[in-house]
Amino acid sequence: MTLWIILTVMVALAVVGVAIPLVRRYEAAADARSATLAVLKDQLGEIDGQEKAGIASPAEAEALRTELRRRMLAEARERGEVARPYGAQSLGRFAFAMAAVVALAATGLYAMMGRPDLTATATPAAAGAGAAAEGASDIDGLIRGLEQKMAANPDDPEGWRMLGWSYFQTGRFAESANAYRRAVAIAPNGPGYQSAFGEALVQAAQGSVTPEAATAFEAAKALDPADARARYFLAVLKDQKGDRAAALADWIGLLNEAPADAPWAPDLRAFVERIAKEDGIELAGRLKPAAAAPIAGPMPAPAAGAAPGPTPDDVKAAMAMPEGDRQAMVRGMVDGLAARLQASPRDADGWVRLMRARMVLGEPAAASAALKQGVAAFGDSPAEQQKLRDAAKSLGVPGS
Repeated sequence: MTLWIILTVMVALAVVGVAIPLVRRYEAAADARSATLAVLKDQLGEIDGQEKAGIASPAEAEALRTELRRRMLAEARERGEVARPYGAQSLGRFAFAMAAVVALAATGLYAMMGRPDLTATATPAAAGAGAAAEGASDIDGLIRGLEQKMAANPDDPEGWRMLGWSYFQTGRFAESANAYRRAVAIAPNGPGYQSAFGEALVQAAQGSVTPEAATAFEAAKALDPADARARYFLAVLKDQKGDRAAALADWIGLLNEAPADAPWAPDLRAFVERIAKEDGIELAGRLKPAAAAPIAGPMPAPAAGAAPGPTPDDVKAAMAMPEGDRQAMVRGMVDGLAARLQASPRDADGWVRLMRARMVLGEPAAASAALKQGVAAFGDSPAEQQKLRDAAKSLGVPGS
């Protein structure tokens, strides 16, 4: 008797599974496009930050903005209602009629052919593991496509840079460093190549500036003396060697020369002030006052995880993907952001982007967890904690 109760419940679930997609299938595409639009809007904001930080040239940034805006307009036009072969009421009746047929057919077939004496061998844990593996394979498949492209054209430095950026965004720092190594070997003067290579090496070494990373940062600084990321990490190297005073002086110099709206300046200032307080160093007269109403953003440090973003051609290729692959790319970007924040949590804007992405993807519990982790990361900064709470409240994050 117990077995038949279980089978009845399973048939009922199958009926629901058949009926709901028939009734709601036309809303799924709109939901997917909404998620894509939200990510594209975040990318526009990140492009502004990269331009202000000097990572991308104005021409490159404007080209990428143009392409993203074009795609956002295309996505918005696609949101019109899809024509339905039946009216809403007729479609509902058809859906439930089909569900009834499925239920009756399943019951009849099992009555004739079923074997209730057999025990199941699959476990819920195994099923869950299979689903997780399938989701991971979608993201890995996208990267494998880029890997295959580079295998066919190994002399393309921009392709290696993009592969390094992709690895970095998904937390595969050692592989990111290897890809960037190939890029700088082919084009050592490529814009942003050397400092991105150095940062990937630092992340792969758990925050330690290795000799190879130091060489990359020196090369980046020689190409562009204003490279904020290279200057920051070279100061980290001094601190790593025990010369805290020289490192602090370099960080102060970097802050004093930073534009008023540099997106990384607030975090670097908070870091410098904390270090000076711990060491009993007076900053008065050495550090210029903070600009009024600064634009918060990541600093050129491990907390930022900054690396040159995709080129316009990269964006065009991504937008030409089928809907399923594009959604997998969105998921990969969100998971990559989450992994980066786990490694370098002092990035308030990063936590806000992660909360927004989780809510758009329909994951309120994950958004709530991101809020808690972000608040914990800024235990010494009530202002940043309040900023995160305010953002979470506006996004409707549970527990905010």
